[in-house]
Amino acid sequence: MACMMNSASALRHLRLIPTLGFKRGFQTVLVARNENSSNSSSLFGSITQGVEDPADDPQKISNRLTAASSAAEQEATDPKKTVTVANDKLLQSFINKSRPSALAPELLLSPLKRRIYEENCRMNGGFYKKDSIVTLAEESGQKLKYKLKLTREEVEALEPSVYVKSYRIKSSMKKATQLLRLLGGMDVKKALSQCHFSDKKIARDVAEVLTRGLQDAEKLGLQPDNLYIAQLWTGSDGYWQKRIDIKARGRNGVITHPYVHVRCILKTKDVTQRRLAYEQQLKQDMRKPWVQLRDQPVRGAMGGVYKW
Repeated sequence: MACMMNSASALRHLRLIPTLGFKRGFQTVLVARNENSSNSSSLFGSITQGVEDPADDPQKISNRLTAASSAAEQEATDPKKTVTVANDKLLQSFINKSRPSALAPELLLSPLKRRIYEENCRMNGGFYKKDSIVTLAEESGQKLKYKLKLTREEVEALEPSVYVKSYRIKSSMKKATQLLRLLGGMDVKKALSQCHFSDKKIARDVAEVLTRGLQDAEKLGLQPDNLYIAQLWTGSDGYWQKRIDIKARGRNGVITHPYVHVRCILKTKDVTQRRLAYEQQLKQDMRKPWVQLRDQPVRGAMGGVYKW
């Protein structure tokens, strides 16, 4: 009986020992296994699989920032993206040489002729008058008299003016002329307002031309309020596109798409308009008075009216 009790207590003791060992093993052995495992970084080992985070993962935030910074550096060093028309010094110097922003007397006249022309304009209130005698003082103190003769074309070329032309416009000369006849002779700002409120499509392109004309006038030192449209015209820009026009019953035609350009000359009111008004008044003053009968002897060629 005693032996049976000893064996029963031994079995009970043996059952408790593995149970305690299993609990301790759950806490220690698995942790050790996780520490030794290189494939899983999870606390539960094979129950949950670990996620690998390679160093070259493109979705990683640090790698994305590095790629963005390298792309920005590459764009900064790429001359095709950094160099533009505005900041290209060599191109701007070539443009300035080919299109010098100076008035016509400084470009077309010699130093002596320019002095005579400017003195003539100063004497006559700002514009050139024909047959005006100009007195200039030389370096030696001697005063010399000059008379400058210019043709009408030369006078128009020497007066302050701005020449502007548009780009290629998808329109026809007939459509453009209807608007340009309205704007001819107007002040530039008034014509610009007419273009803004016009319902014609080509008015936008004409407004862009006038705006560039005002910008060029400011570079030349001309006041925008002092400008008016001296000439405004349109013409064919060439290379009109053609396409086939399919019709019924096997017939066909050709549709032509016209392209035009608009060109404009802006001049000043205090110089050109005053000169034109002076020449018109001078022409009217030199005109002989109109008489009903010519001043000639009674005997002679018969006129077209009765003498009795």
